[in-house]
Amino acid sequence: MAKGTYLLERGLVMPFACRFRYAGLVVSLILAWVALATQPALAERKIAFVVGNSGYVNVPRLPNPRNDASDVITRLKGLGFEVIPGLDLDRNTFLASLARFGRAAEGADVALFFYAGHGLQVNGQNYLVPTDGKAEYEAELDIALIPVSLVMQQLSRGSRVNIVILDACRDNPFAKDLSRTLGTRSATALGRGLSRIQTASGTFIAFATQPDNVAQDGDGRNSPFTQALLAHIEQPGLSLPDLMIEVRNEVMRQTNGKQVPWDSSSLTGRFSFKIEGTITVTPEGTGGAKLSNPPTTPSVDQKALELAVWRAIERSNDPAAFEKFLTDFPSGVFASAARERIAALRPPAADVPARTPSLAPRDACVEAATIDDDFTASGRLTGMSHGVILAKGPNGGASFSRKRESRIVYPYGGSRLPRSGTLEWLINVSSGYFYSGGKLHEGAGCALIFTTDIQNGDVTWPGSAWLHVCNNGDMRFHVAGAKYEAGGRPEFRLEAKGTAFRYGEWHRIGVSYGSQGRYVMLDGRLVASDAGMTQQLGAGGTHQAAIDQPTIGESVSGFWPNNKHEGGFEGTLARFRASDVQRNWCVSR
Repeated sequence: MAKGTYLLERGLVMPFACRFRYAGLVVSLILAWVALATQPALAERKIAFVVGNSGYVNVPRLPNPRNDASDVITRLKGLGFEVIPGLDLDRNTFLASLARFGRAAEGADVALFFYAGHGLQVNGQNYLVPTDGKAEYEAELDIALIPVSLVMQQLSRGSRVNIVILDACRDNPFAKDLSRTLGTRSATALGRGLSRIQTASGTFIAFATQPDNVAQDGDGRNSPFTQALLAHIEQPGLSLPDLMIEVRNEVMRQTNGKQVPWDSSSLTGRFSFKIEGTITVTPEGTGGAKLSNPPTTPSVDQKALELAVWRAIERSNDPAAFEKFLTDFPSGVFASAARERIAALRPPAADVPARTPSLAPRDACVEAATIDDDFTASGRLTGMSHGVILAKGPNGGASFSRKRESRIVYPYGGSRLPRSGTLEWLINVSSGYFYSGGKLHEGAGCALIFTTDIQNGDVTWPGSAWLHVCNNGDMRFHVAGAKYEAGGRPEFRLEAKGTAFRYGEWHRIGVSYGSQGRYVMLDGRLVASDAGMTQQLGAGGTHQAAIDQPTIGESVSGFWPNNKHEGGFEGTLARFRASDVQRNWCVSR
């Protein structure tokens, strides 16, 4: 049978129309046949704003950022980006270029912001430093510097994929002046490097090093981070997360592990800077006839073929399509994503819970619980509830809503919540929300389920804990190891990336903590562990009234009258169990 050949590039498959059947799923690819020599391919529009500030006036000059930005500009242009260059920008020029970038992002498929230069965080807010920047007072930071929130605001104007790359984690150049004006608050207000950034849907953020740490400028033309980025950005078929793995490994080798690049993602699709190749398919109904004017290259590019098939099935709800995909591409780039889709669409009975809760029998638990609230069965409550609605039935439990400021508090004295042991939840999270700068942000990609303290309220105490879950599958169980710990330092934060957790689905979550280390269990599978994390839970604040108590749902600190809620979740909790025995999995297994 005659074969037709077409080229595959990001955003376009060409040049003929074909239809093929894949795992019982009929997928139509409508392809335009054009003369390659006379008509260019219609590709997605990609816009970038690239800034490199070296020539500072009021703070130490930096040798590499201008070189970093120049080289990134050249590379992105070669990858099809329209680039707004920004070399040594003062504040007015920075803002004008940022506004131009925002307008361009409205009509773009992909919008990218790259920054190299001085950057800093104050009270958890990140700032970029223009060449004429100078900051002595906290109240003047938004006036003198460039808040990263302004960049994120421009990226939210309509582009489908947003990418932020920050090579800006050097020492705070204004630390001395700000410490003088902040006084005793400087210990908590001034963090190292940059803090974590809340991401909106469709956003990928890459840091030169982990939050609250400082990156190296390097001895060569480029910083270690940008050098590694440039070395791998043109590797065909490399997704953004995979690109960061390559960059991270190279930077760690260059810096002997002192610098660890970090990323945060809420992407809803896959993006690669460079996807190209030639593939061969046989369209149905050709009857063996040759297509007119076929391209001259008849070779098969397996990566491009895999991408074409994945795009055809990625939104399917048929697990058989993904099982067939794994048969054809068992070691492909999308193999792990296919397995996750199968797990979500056809969960194994032994490992993953049903979409409605099916409680483990009481005698299946090895040890007795200190707390066992079984909401769907009895509606009984050990903790003190606020704004929670209890409903019986197969989809019932304790219902949490932001509008009711729902939370259940388990006082240390009355509930005997263990300092070391196991906590477990049978839960369906429908959405998350958080407060930043006194403003409510709903529909967040991550949700706070449980806390024993509130980092942005009173203070952070050793043993303060937070459990976050994200709709992209990321999970984080953080137990603070020091007083006034800022930004969730990574050495005290246990994370699991890309698990099967999703909003709107029932999951069994368990965490274990204490002398045996820290562990996170999801639906019968251990998804994160670190034997060296032995910090026990603390007992809340040290004030006369035990203000900060273990809380499920919206967290709040009532000590200072101007405190704001940190965040919470909306959804249903069917069971909460606490045991003073570590790794005593019952509900979560």
